[in-house]
Amino acid sequence: ELTQSLFLDMFGDPVTNPKRWEKIKLGSLHKISSGGTPSRKNPEYYDNGSIPWVKTGELKGLYANEPKELITEEALNNSSAKMFPVDTLLIAMYGATIGACSILNFEAATNQACAALLPSDNINVLFEYYFFNEFKNELIKMGVGGAQPNISAGLLKNLNIYYPPLDLQLQFAERVQAIETQKAKAQESLAKAEDLFNSLMQKAFKGELT
Repeated sequence: ELTQSLFLDMFGDPVTNPKRWEKIKLGSLHKISSGGTPSRKNPEYYDNGSIPWVKTGELKGLYANEPKELITEEALNNSSAKMFPVDTLLIAMYGATIGACSILNFEAATNQACAALLPSDNINVLFEYYFFNEFKNELIKMGVGGAQPNISAGLLKNLNIYYPPLDLQLQFAERVQAIETQKAKAQESLAKAEDLFNSLMQKAFKGELT
């Protein structure tokens, strides 16, 4: 609801207010790739690994969580896994987390279930994260398959999307970040108030209030 209201406030609708939007193929904005899974049969690909290896389960917010598994240089050199830079946008292409997206704020490799939209000077990654997060369900509906649809890198490359000008993308990202900061502070204050209330209740029941 937050991002949707900001979209309407800043950009209007792409149909009724087309001057603020540009229709363009996603593949013309980004190099789009995906990762891979080194063979589990080879322990040298995982033992004492130092390379973060992100899977779709780590795509749970604005920034990807630090992965639970690390792989080795040998694994990277002998599989379809590849390194992606900071500010790559990752999108889960299938499975229970399909449509989830997060930004990399550390260099990492990924498995094949993650589509990687590499950084581009033509689009703001924060805007794009909120864009895909807001329209996640529409993206899933475009997937192919039965009960568990799949999104492919090819589908993403050919996806025609409306984008506003870059300066408005930056303004949007700044406004959302400011609101998210305020929300985090409010949640922290609420948590402290709840802790204080619980402490007072415990003291009251124990007869310790002065």
